[in-house]
Amino acid sequence: MAGVFVNYRANDQSLAAASLARELVHQFGEDLVFFDIWSMPPGTEYPDEMRRALESADVLVAVVGPQWMQVDPATGRPRLENERDWVRLEIARSLERGIPVLPVLLPGARRPVHAELPESIRAFASRQVTHLSRRRLPDEMAELVEHLVDLVPTLAAPRLFTQPPVSWSPQEPPSGLLRPERRVVPYTGRDGELSDLVVWATGPAQRSVKLLVGPSGSGRRRLAVELCRRLGDVGWLAGVVSGEAPAEQILRTGAVARPLLAVVDDAELRPDRLRAVADAVARRADRSSTRLLVLCRSDGAWLKEVVADDGVAALFAAADRPLVLRPVPPEPVFTAAVKAFAAELGVTATVPQVPEATSVLELHAHALNHVLGRSASPHGPLAALHEQDLARWRELLTAEEDPEHDLAALGVVGALAALCAPASVDEAEALLARLPALLGEDAESARRHADLWSRLHPGPHLLAPPRPAALAERLVADALVECPDLAAKLVTGLPDGWLGTALTVLGRALPHHEGLRDPVTALFDAAGPSVAPLVVTVTDRLTDPEPLNRAFAVEIGKRHLSLLDLFDAAKGIAGAGEAHAPLRGALMDAMPAAARAFTEQLRPADAAPDNPGLEPLTTILDNLTNLARDLVVGLVDPKSGRMPTKPDGEAVLSDQTADVLRELLRRWREEDGGTGPR
Repeated sequence: MAGVFVNYRANDQSLAAASLARELVHQFGEDLVFFDIWSMPPGTEYPDEMRRALESADVLVAVVGPQWMQVDPATGRPRLENERDWVRLEIARSLERGIPVLPVLLPGARRPVHAELPESIRAFASRQVTHLSRRRLPDEMAELVEHLVDLVPTLAAPRLFTQPPVSWSPQEPPSGLLRPERRVVPYTGRDGELSDLVVWATGPAQRSVKLLVGPSGSGRRRLAVELCRRLGDVGWLAGVVSGEAPAEQILRTGAVARPLLAVVDDAELRPDRLRAVADAVARRADRSSTRLLVLCRSDGAWLKEVVADDGVAALFAAADRPLVLRPVPPEPVFTAAVKAFAAELGVTATVPQVPEATSVLELHAHALNHVLGRSASPHGPLAALHEQDLARWRELLTAEEDPEHDLAALGVVGALAALCAPASVDEAEALLARLPALLGEDAESARRHADLWSRLHPGPHLLAPPRPAALAERLVADALVECPDLAAKLVTGLPDGWLGTALTVLGRALPHHEGLRDPVTALFDAAGPSVAPLVVTVTDRLTDPEPLNRAFAVEIGKRHLSLLDLFDAAKGIAGAGEAHAPLRGALMDAMPAAARAFTEQLRPADAAPDNPGLEPLTTILDNLTNLARDLVVGLVDPKSGRMPTKPDGEAVLSDQTADVLRELLRRWREEDGGTGPR
């Protein structure tokens, strides 16, 4: 063991010492914090285990309470004068080893002075102390944690990486067995790709970034987990970057003489997180021993959201070629999954004929359904497994007052967790604050349903997204079909960052779930054309963007939009690629009606068609309207041939000027948070 050794006096506010130790466990993990009460299993030889932990510790935290200097009633002398006093022995050995010793003063305690201490621990009085008070406890605990990481940089690693979930419990839904971090199924099927990644990580090449690309359910994260395990066994700091971890912790690992592999999962869903991690990797001093593995569904245009500054752009410009995952041999993968799930559930199961499947996830879902005795579903193995999950939900809710209401509420909570994908406790709490409005419940009921969700789908916080992602998308589809007004509430209830994440999840799910069309249409109906720039950004993240773009195009076609609205929407797709063709077409189709409406608004109220005196004015207005319409179309789609021309046939705007205007539109969108000026 290595890490933090918590030293305390048993009858000197031991509960406070235990609370401090619990917070350190939360920050660093159980393996890196020694607290005698729970760090030694029953039957352990107390002195020997204490000494082993003390000898391997990196830092000693000495908790000093009001009774730390207490007198032993048997001798009438301070306990510290007893050479066999454990508090004294632990501090003395730590000082002798030369590891950091950090005194932490609880409320009511005072700092000891040299004259009060035995010779072996007299230096303890010279150590800089940390105070914990009731008034500033959260801030002071945070400062203590940061100070410990400064003293022992290796403590940053567990905070940097997500921790594997605890072992699957029968109280969880069966889908919990599919989570790749649990490694229920032995790794199989991609030995070649794993070897390629090991060579990339450990080789001498300076290409520190690699994209691992594969569709949903292809096993990207399971492959990354296995890579991290292999590298960790030979001394690397390796893991999937946690949403809790500030990017500065990657820089801190530069003080550790170990190479680093940072994995960012589902990168398109949260490009902001990838940007922060990539920036830290770009600034890490020893680039030769730093690797960034990016797990994504495509290596397309979405990366432009990440490479916003020179350092990150240079990092990705030098990236190694992407590794694209291809289908695995189904027979060994399916056989291994059946045997592993049967062993985990303690049942006997024969291996049936290998079913047809399009991904590793489907093979595992088929295997789990078979072991659970679940018959096939016409909608596929994931649909059958989702029904098993719902059955487990119902079991949990049987003791509740209104189980049917709770079941529906749980579906909404799970859908929101999937749509917003909060990556940290702070983000989860921010979403929790919005739950009452989104659920139509009071705060207490919303919190209760979040608690129920956490019991069924445990994670680092109350609103952990359901996994795997394909099951999360099915949950989203079911919840939005059952609660169609939820999609419209998302528009007013979520900031653009979360709305962008939600649209990404919906865009991924739309090609596979017909029932989502109406809820997505309702969302666009509530948002109006102002959401167009966000739709454009999301489209670049999708491998199949056509359904989402077409849904928004239909919404544009149903509205009587003004030229200003159309121009504002057009800015979002100026210069965009072919994926935005449905939007471009919808905007162009809407232009004539908007232009006519614009002309009618400018006509004098008493104008009559047979009034020859007003004919020149109406002709001018019509020409201006047509000019504005063609100018917008020409800027949005340079290939349209609609750019207005002068009498001599030359375009009113040169190609260079038009390109400048398009660039200005792009910059306006970026500077105005994606909406641009009106």
